[in-house]
Amino acid sequence: PIALDEVITDGHKRALIVTDRFLFNNGYADQITSVLKAAGVETEVFFEVEADPTLSVVCKGAELANSFKPDVIIALGGGSPMDAAKIMWVMYEHPETHFE
Repeated sequence: PIALDEVITDGHKRALIVTDRFLFNNGYADQITSVLKAAGVETEVFFEVEADPTLSVVCKGAELANSFKPDVIIALGGGSPMDAAKIMWVMYEHPETHFE
């Protein structure tokens, strides 16, 4: 988990993990949250990403980001969680940006 080490050593305190229901239900997100929590990093998990995520799903994740206020977003999984996490980050960091 070199990437998790970087999250910790870079001083991040609040991590939003973006993944799909399969990885969440099979404990993969728990493996990440346990490492981060042990290092004092607060975590929240958004696991509603599906294949080819829709804008409405991404908006739900961005709403969670806006309420949780992460200082880092971690994508766990394949292309769909990665794509969703990138758009969530844009919507969180640049709320003036609108997608249709």
